Amino acid sequence: AAGDIATARTAAEELAGIAEDFGSPALHAAAHCARGAIHNAAGEPEQALQELGRGLAHWQTVDAPYEIARTRRLIGDALRLREEVDDARLEWEAARSTFERLGAVLDVARCEKAIEALQARNAGHRERRTFMFTDIVGSTELISAIGDEAWGDLKRWHDQTLRALVSQNAGEEVNEAGDGFFFAFRTVPEAVDSAMAIQRALAEHRRQSGFAPRVRIGLHVADATKVEDGYLGQGVHQAARIGALAGAGEIVASAETLAGESIEGAGPARSVALKGISGMVEVQAISWA
Repeated sequence: AAGDIATARTAAEELAGIAEDFGSPALHAAAHCARGAIHNAAGEPEQALQELGRGLAHWQTVDAPYEIARTRRLIGDALRLREEVDDARLEWEAARSTFERLGAVLDVARCEKAIEALQARNAGHRERRTFMFTDIVGSTELISAIGDEAWGDLKRWHDQTLRALVSQNAGEEVNEAGDGFFFAFRTVPEAVDSAMAIQRALAEHRRQSGFAPRVRIGLHVADATKVEDGYLGQGVHQAARIGALAGAGEIVASAETLAGESIEGAGPARSVALKGISGMVEVQAISWA
């Protein structure tokens, strides 16, 4: 995940540089929208809305209806990340209307899928789960060092190992995102046992074979809305942010997750600020060695 986003950010900045050189409103619009799309992918809706708003203004000056509709769809995605679902629906519906008029069938379908997912979310039910986010640390540098073919082999081994260990602890794979996973567990001990098993397996492979990727893991328990393709809600975003907070080879959980649980290796709580989450959040590192 980090590697893909880092590469995309580099490309977007190159596009922004070209826009500055030529001073074209269309190029400026494309650069702002590229940045906005990347912020969406990174779960940064506030920054996405700023960039997309600038991009929309530029597209409107050159009267580009398709690009205006595409930008409004991305704005809807950002609003959805902020849980502003009514405003998100309005943006998607407006974009769909323009796409229909232009005959952009694939874009119409994409808007309809987003609207249908929102309807399914509203029809979904709340469930309490312990969410786990994992990510390979330093993936971009690793790919550069070992090459695409070796990276492909390593990534397949990593994916198979994590899936097997999570399955052994009754975990559910929600989705795979780039270099990491989003898992859900019914209980906190199952999630913690799985996280420890992952780090220990990686350490053992490192001892035996000389190398294994460094993985960060974040845990957070929360109520979320269960929908057809996963879970939705603020707790999911908080779990992802806690995962991003962890360092290489670390397991970090919210103090809320570990409260009332007898978890061996749980460290002292510390207060941290999480991007996009209001207020301070207490987290604890979990020793697994």
